[in-house]
Amino acid sequence: MEIKENIPLAPFTTLHIGGPARYFVEVANEQELAETLTFTREKNLPVFVLSGGSNILVSDRGFSGLVIRPIIKGREILEDSSDYVRIRVGAGEVLDELIAWTVENNWWGLENLSFIPGLTGALAIQNVGAYGQEASEVIEGVEVMDRFGHELKIMSNSECGFMYRHSRFNTNDKNKYIILRINLRLKKNGKPNLSYKDVANYFGGRTPKQGELRDAIIEIRKKKGQDPNQVWSAGSFFSNFRLTDQQFESLCKKIREDFGVEKESELLELVKKVAAPSDGDKTKVPAAWILDQLLGLKGKQVGKAKLSDKQVLNMINVGGATAADCIELFHQVRDIVREKTGLELVNEPEFVGF
Repeated sequence: MEIKENIPLAPFTTLHIGGPARYFVEVANEQELAETLTFTREKNLPVFVLSGGSNILVSDRGFSGLVIRPIIKGREILEDSSDYVRIRVGAGEVLDELIAWTVENNWWGLENLSFIPGLTGALAIQNVGAYGQEASEVIEGVEVMDRFGHELKIMSNSECGFMYRHSRFNTNDKNKYIILRINLRLKKNGKPNLSYKDVANYFGGRTPKQGELRDAIIEIRKKKGQDPNQVWSAGSFFSNFRLTDQQFESLCKKIREDFGVEKESELLELVKKVAAPSDGDKTKVPAAWILDQLLGLKGKQVGKAKLSDKQVLNMINVGGATAADCIELFHQVRDIVREKTGLELVNEPEFVGF
């Protein structure tokens, strides 16, 4: 373990944006992590835990404290029955490599999350979801270390407080725990999740095998400009809206009056198809539809930061973008959405060092 100084963070993020960390360290086990946390207390430093760098925007000034990057590896089968398998995975495992492994073994539950960049630890932090599937559906427990007492604990699924794109790890207990490993329970005899229109249309009514479904998800994401090897992006930059009945009625009324009954009907049909397990009694309204189909914001650009021409939710770095470019573009888009719809657009990536 080596604590380094003044390390640029841009190379560790999928947006390729970000100034230096005052201190930076990679930890491979519990002992190194405990020693690192002792160092932060002695120096009275703020701490940021950096995973795969796919869901963050780092300030141009960087981060004034210590950036910890857990690289804890390992995949272990805890139980293997006729119906399911339970596995234990290090937080530093590459997420898509893990998913490929589960598909090779015909273990169902992660395939719709294929090709999402980042490390496995992020599954629990953000309740990662895509194409009708959410991490909370398969997470059985999360192994963590308390940042302040260094105690080790295994939190059950119910203790994690999973909600849409949220958990206790990025809300009530943000910065209190560091994730070491995740325990997953996957089905042996699963069925393909074709709840999203893009995925269902890809197969034209045919029921795909699990490997075919993974390949389709990868192809769909690439066509939407979501290949991290080709495009510098933080992934979805804007969260979908989750509205109460009253809020949804108000939105429909505004769209009907300002954009016409055809747009209102289009929205009503859409929301029937995009419900997610964690939506509860709220109506999910896709931010992509609002930004693209309603407001025509694809391609909007500030400096070198741009809303992708292929997938409007992706804010991309077209080459040389700064964090300031991204923030300004976010503010402009947020203001347009508020003015035209009354909705409050929320950023999905975490803003670090601002």
